[in-house]
Amino acid sequence: MDKSLRFPLRAALMLFLLTFMLTGCWDRREIEERTSVVAIAIDKSKDNPNVIVLTVQIPIPIRIAGSGAGSGGADGKHSVKVMSSTGQTVVDAFQNLQKRLNQELFYGHTRIIAIGEDVAKAGLNHILDPFRRDPEIRRLLWPVVVKGEGRELLTAIPTLEQIPTVFIMTLIENGARSGRIPDINLGDFFIDLSSRSREPYLNYIEVNGDDIKWSGVVLFHEDRMVGRLNERETWRVMRIREKRDGGNIVFPFDGNPEHLATINTEFVSSKQKVSFQDGKAVVRITVSIEGNLLEKTFDADLMNAKTIRQLESDAVRYLEENTAELVNKLQHVYKTDAFGIGSHIKAHHPVMWKQMKWEEQFPEADIRVTYKVKLRNTGMEMR
Repeated sequence: MDKSLRFPLRAALMLFLLTFMLTGCWDRREIEERTSVVAIAIDKSKDNPNVIVLTVQIPIPIRIAGSGAGSGGADGKHSVKVMSSTGQTVVDAFQNLQKRLNQELFYGHTRIIAIGEDVAKAGLNHILDPFRRDPEIRRLLWPVVVKGEGRELLTAIPTLEQIPTVFIMTLIENGARSGRIPDINLGDFFIDLSSRSREPYLNYIEVNGDDIKWSGVVLFHEDRMVGRLNERETWRVMRIREKRDGGNIVFPFDGNPEHLATINTEFVSSKQKVSFQDGKAVVRITVSIEGNLLEKTFDADLMNAKTIRQLESDAVRYLEENTAELVNKLQHVYKTDAFGIGSHIKAHHPVMWKQMKWEEQFPEADIRVTYKVKLRNTGMEMR
């Protein structure tokens, strides 16, 4: 064959073979042909606890202000559609819901999964199994546990946002950004569920009419909810486990319960040291906090170094006493390692970890948490 023809023939053959490798867009679906779901709630039926009640929140584009003709600035009540369906499983409930819609449900925009307390207490592995398998479900969405029923969160209409789910999203996003709310997405929860060294927790939401409030976290043992921590207890866990700021610290000054001081946390660090004595884990955790004085309800000379040292020592005493109560609750009431001490042992003492049954040994571990508090400044004051 003429050498001048070899290259064109090889190029043509390569192009011919490549056409079989191109996937194309044979299964594309226009966005106008889909119904986007922005939030999902999962509950148990009150009539039959073996039946799943699935609720979805669907935005209605034509009723959202700024979406074009006919948008008259509708409120949240009219800008979304909330629909419920039942089924023996989550997928069964989704299929039953799909029968009532003229367009295919799309979950790529889903940002919230609201889980009712009864569902969380029964166990989440089989409930979240379809979300783990569906490629449309984003791992960055937020699963939350709702006091009572999860669908109450989807039917609440906060007036600050036109789409209610946007309010919940920004509530968690801004709280996580400031270090006040744990940033626990679906991917993080799946990782903790499959880990033997960390017990998972999820944000806890309370709904009162149209009022939505973050109220701490719920604790899990394996995949079952075993209890909850309030806001201040959650902040103590966050400082130890996540090295996050948490909220402000309010404590009594000089032993007087009427003299209160409030400090924020600008910097937090946490160190764990684990040793073993007679096969028992001895855990010493040191939390260092630097912050500013935000408020006081008493007269004191803040130019006096002795007063500043008193404020710092009172803050340490308050934090250590309350954290000791939290440790006792985690070890002997809930029996769940929310601090993530098991992860530290697994990483730094792998030989001991293989010999341990941490689930059984955690309640018996000797755990002590100490604090170091330093005030950076006390703000301005008139004299």
